[in-house]
Amino acid sequence: MKKLISILPLVFLLCFTFDCQDKEAMAELEELKAEEAVEEQNKEIVRQLYKAIDEQNFDTLLELSASDGVCHIAGVPEAVPIKAATDVIKSYYEAFPDSTHDIKAIIAEGDIVAVRFTQVSTHTGDFEGIPPTGKKISVECQHMFRLANDKIAEAWMVEDNLGM
Repeated sequence: MKKLISILPLVFLLCFTFDCQDKEAMAELEELKAEEAVEEQNKEIVRQLYKAIDEQNFDTLLELSASDGVCHIAGVPEAVPIKAATDVIKSYYEAFPDSTHDIKAIIAEGDIVAVRFTQVSTHTGDFEGIPPTGKKISVECQHMFRLANDKIAEAWMVEDNLGM
């Protein structure tokens, strides 16, 4: 009986310890699930962005973007407001109206979403002084986005325009 009484506190201590560890593990699991849900939501926002661009729905593009959002474009020294970048995209679609984004990979970590895609288009309108050729082109691209409050806050764009 003495042994049982001396072992009983140890059993309670072990049960309490395992119970606390289990609660910590459950809290950590819930945190990971919440983070994963945010990352999936961010990837979906980026997919909606490309869908809106492909459909030339530039109002939706702007709705998905923060009003003070900016683009960092390879070769351009200053960040460009998303509104100004949208105007450039519109002019691109005047020359390449059938342009689509074929997403090859999309990865999210926290508030960052990275996308690798091929943009496929047919040159049917004037593009920067070049008359229409009727030729199909494809451009390999990598974009990265930072989202805040379910909006595109920043974009970094690297595109193989020489390969175009």
